[in-house]
Amino acid sequence: MSHDHKPTPRGLDETILADEKYSFSRLTYELRRADGRWERHERNLFRRPDACVLLPYDPARGQVLLTRQFRLGAFMNDRTPGLLEACAGTLDPGEAPDACMRREAMEEMGLKVDELRFLFEAFVSPAATTEKLYFFIAPYSPDARVADGGGMEEEGEEIEVVEAAFAEVLREADAGAIRDGKTLTLLYWLKASGMMD
Repeated sequence: MSHDHKPTPRGLDETILADEKYSFSRLTYELRRADGRWERHERNLFRRPDACVLLPYDPARGQVLLTRQFRLGAFMNDRTPGLLEACAGTLDPGEAPDACMRREAMEEMGLKVDELRFLFEAFVSPAATTEKLYFFIAPYSPDARVADGGGMEEEGEEIEVVEAAFAEVLREADAGAIRDGKTLTLLYWLKASGMMD
């Protein structure tokens, strides 16, 4: 692949519109087009910390562990009451992605993760947010479920832990019943890997 034209902004100016848990800004800048002209842009940007996501899988029993919880963005879009998702969480300042993933697996699913495999990193919605996701998988067995999970009540979380047959989850994904992007990415990666055959 050729990457001869690498746009770099000039005159970047940021105005913070809201700064609570995360910040929301208006940015203006100029980008040089491939034909050499400079073009002015104005965009809004949501600054979020990076996050991690995990799909635990049990090849011996053909099961995966997922979570279900209310998501405001999905509800405000089409009244989706709750999303079936892979376990995920936001990195604390200075926290390594693997440490974050182990912490979130325990908080959300009561799962003690031993063998954690990093797959790749990817931007979530790069036109609108700075957030980048670190994708993981991990094998598990029933005895790794050492606590109830359910999330952190003080953070407003109420998370249902869902253990289901991988084949059934794939059928639901194919039918459009699973609509979370990070979860679909991991489910189809695991299918393509052949590790659950």
